Amino acid sequence: METINANETLEKIRDLKYSLIFASFHGTPVPVMVRELNQAQIMACGDFSLIETFQDKIRMKKKLKVKEIIAFAERNHNISKAALVSPTYEQIFEVIGTEPQIKEKLKKIEELKKELRKTKSGPQRAALEEALDNMRIWVYYLLPEDFTAAITCYALGIDKTDIKVISEKMLLDAAKLAINGNDNPANHIDGLFTAFNKDDINRRAWIIYAEYKKENTNTKRR
Repeated sequence: METINANETLEKIRDLKYSLIFASFHGTPVPVMVRELNQAQIMACGDFSLIETFQDKIRMKKKLKVKEIIAFAERNHNISKAALVSPTYEQIFEVIGTEPQIKEKLKKIEELKKELRKTKSGPQRAALEEALDNMRIWVYYLLPEDFTAAITCYALGIDKTDIKVISEKMLLDAAKLAINGNDNPANHIDGLFTAFNKDDINRRAWIIYAEYKKENTNTKRR
């Protein structure tokens, strides 16, 4: 009777479930095992879109606000933490020697949040908000940008889908068709899309359609 090596079986299962990729870390490619996130896991990382509209491109040319920088960094931090399998997010920080500081900063962030909830508008609250912003930037920008970009790209399945070719016109046309068909805009755009991508298309298409209707209504009134 053939014996089964449980460790070998588990290794094969793990290799099928996760992928080994090379992610640049300060310019040096390093092997990491990562998972591609499903819709629920992605949504748990924050409220964001992978679709760039014309308005998004205009906004990106302007100087970003601190809160926008924090939101971007926090999102990538959450995605990297959810996607990294080996080494884990925590193991990376242990290696670079910042794990104790991270825990201390996160604890301080929670304390500042509680303090903010009790503080009314004024100079004291503004000082607390600034301290909180600075601390959050310190925590969420420790990993190099090239590394988090590579992890995020794989975790969200960006390179294997058509989400980045979606345009504002495509979204508007799809929304118009969805109005006539009494269904969703994603049903009217053919391509490779994940469940998260389809939800993203639906949300952005309805927003653009609402803006289109508003502009047309204002034009008729003139």
